[in-house]
Amino acid sequence: MISQKQLCEAWGVDKGLISRMVKNGMPLTSEADASRWRLLNQKKPSRVQPILKPSTNSSEPSDLSDFAESLKQETTNGRLIRARRAELVAYSLVARASRDGNPVAMRAAIQGWGEAKKRVSEAEIEHAQFEELTKATMRTSEVQEIYTKFLGQIRSLLDALPASLATRANPSDPECAKTAIQEGVDQIFIAIQKAQEGFK
Repeated sequence: MISQKQLCEAWGVDKGLISRMVKNGMPLTSEADASRWRLLNQKKPSRVQPILKPSTNSSEPSDLSDFAESLKQETTNGRLIRARRAELVAYSLVARASRDGNPVAMRAAIQGWGEAKKRVSEAEIEHAQFEELTKATMRTSEVQEIYTKFLGQIRSLLDALPASLATRANPSDPECAKTAIQEGVDQIFIAIQKAQEGFK
């Protein structure tokens, strides 16, 4: 599943347009399915108006250059993007051959679309494997961050423990109780210090 917000970012359109498309039946199973639906259901441009209008959106050129840059990159994500774009082109050829009623073109287009889908599957598997490898490293850094954060809170509580428990532990001699509790807390701090050194 893909969210409307993710489609807004991927296509560079406003949320209202995506919402209208969903109401008109656009699936949210994946970006590829949504793109196919968009391709088949887009309105044909008027012959009077130019097909490409000059852009008034200043962010569009940077979006296009970012997209071109990601296509150039020899990463698993770049290969996946190229494979998905190729699949969309192949599917548009199937749709065109279907509209034209040309069985020869239809057969060739379906074969090309099948090949394109196979390439997308291969690229998705490769990208998923790459992400799994990189996530393992990220998880370690996240664990370190969480560990450090909560360890700091635990240390603060342990620092306050002797003074807060001394009177309750031994009302007749709170100083003796405080010393005993402090010795126990110090042992905990030593254990924490050893654990931190082993974790680095």
